[in-house]
Amino acid sequence: MLVTESTLRSFTQNIFLAMGCSQEHAILAADVLLLADLRGIDSHGVARLTGYIRLWEKNRINPTPNIQIVHETPTTATIDGDAGLGLVVAPFAMEVALKKAALYGSGWVSIRNSNHFGIAGYHALMAVEKDMIGFAMTNASPLVAPT
Repeated sequence: MLVTESTLRSFTQNIFLAMGCSQEHAILAADVLLLADLRGIDSHGVARLTGYIRLWEKNRINPTPNIQIVHETPTTATIDGDAGLGLVVAPFAMEVALKKAALYGSGWVSIRNSNHFGIAGYHALMAVEKDMIGFAMTNASPLVAPT
């Protein structure tokens, strides 16, 4: 069955809205997942949606997080994601890093209290749009091979 991008995007946004996410967060989260699929990274695309639903059902995702900077220097920051979707928290953190980089030449931001953030490339590509170089990294459980 062939599903159009717009149909899949609408479906995905509606799932996040049903979880209680704001319209803005639902659009962003869907964008991260769909970019993965459009780039051929099916393991981190809409196929992950059921995992986010399970986390939400177990109250491990806060659909309305109060994302905030809890520590900051001119070139660094630590973000508390308030258990929000990593798909939303990571772009927030990248925006903070990009603002710092624009002012000081580099920006380094870490995140705590969040969860799976989709494809790292989504966040790194945010820097490319501003003619910068971006890095996005995450941790993983011990079952992931280091390579």
